[in-house]
Amino acid sequence: MPERPRKKSSIVFVGGGHAHLYSLLRTREMVRRGFRVTLIDPSPYLYYSGMATGVISGAYAPDEHRINVCRLVREGGGSFIEGRVAGIRAESRELALETGEIIPYDAASFCLGSEIRADGFTQSAARAIPIKPVEHTGEIRRRLLSLGENSAPRVLVVGGGAAGCEVAANTLALLDRQGLHGRLTLAEEGGSLLADAPKKARQEIQDFLIAKGARVLTDTLVTSFDGNAAWTRDGRRIPYDLPIMAVGVSPPALFHESHLPTGDDGGLRVDRYLRSTGDERLFGGGDCISYRGEGLPKLGVFAVRQAPLIFHNLQAVLEGEPLAEYEPQRRFLYILNLGDGTGLATYGPLVWRGRLSWKLKHHIDKKFVEEHRRQQPKNGSKSRRP
Repeated sequence: MPERPRKKSSIVFVGGGHAHLYSLLRTREMVRRGFRVTLIDPSPYLYYSGMATGVISGAYAPDEHRINVCRLVREGGGSFIEGRVAGIRAESRELALETGEIIPYDAASFCLGSEIRADGFTQSAARAIPIKPVEHTGEIRRRLLSLGENSAPRVLVVGGGAAGCEVAANTLALLDRQGLHGRLTLAEEGGSLLADAPKKARQEIQDFLIAKGARVLTDTLVTSFDGNAAWTRDGRRIPYDLPIMAVGVSPPALFHESHLPTGDDGGLRVDRYLRSTGDERLFGGGDCISYRGEGLPKLGVFAVRQAPLIFHNLQAVLEGEPLAEYEPQRRFLYILNLGDGTGLATYGPLVWRGRLSWKLKHHIDKKFVEEHRRQQPKNGSKSRRP
């Protein structure tokens, strides 16, 4: 009697984010090895975060940082499901979509990014624009341009982290290019901007924004919005025409609601293999994970470094092979786009600002996007070890 063909194991990617791009670009390789590959995402596109704020200033067109992740997986012989996972059933290895459809998995990985949670705010939610997801930067630019009839539009950016500072800098650049004498206020709860950056970087970004005309308010906690103004904890009123939310970034509630182990911030708790501590067939990367109980910096450079390990470990766990260990980088290059053709770069304790920083960032980002717009590699690599 002829042998029955072995059932193909199913690998499911939930979210087409940065930590999954390496795998999606190599879908054909996984299919050739006998796996069924599926991507689930609410959108067929990923908007690359490294270039997103440049859309505000006009450095990039709205679709210039867009990667067609649907095409990547389908081109390689995989499947794309446009939808959102509402629940994870680890005991039966199933994913429940918002539509009610059930998707089984043999191994799965999550890269869902992070989101702005406004639970703590009493606000006119229709007016405040959250910077996550990052494609909202196109809407920010549109809204800013629509304020052009106002000779002095007032913009409020809530949050002085990397994203908030980049949004503020690129907003100032757009106002300047449009000849608008607007007023931008940046409100940060902590004592300084870029709290986790070297002291020199914190001073550089504050000096830069102030020199460009921004009002920088530190030790300022915004607690509510009333439609045309924000209120702070100490009772100050900050009027605005456009409020932008760049604070309160956290993982989606999916993992907690699915009763999987999470970190304090709600991220999927993973071990040194980027594997869920609640299901040995679940993995994750990027902003949505809690690495060994601790949140990593929410920067794309970490997700990109995790990507080859996820590609290897998803296949290795199904084939009974050794898993690769992840070691977060202690030093990493991070460059802020300041909107005026300059950048602010940090690498460990090193900090420098200027045109060279921007040119380096532009080169890295464009190369990354173009790499993932290319066709699938025709030949599988001899080894998938990261």
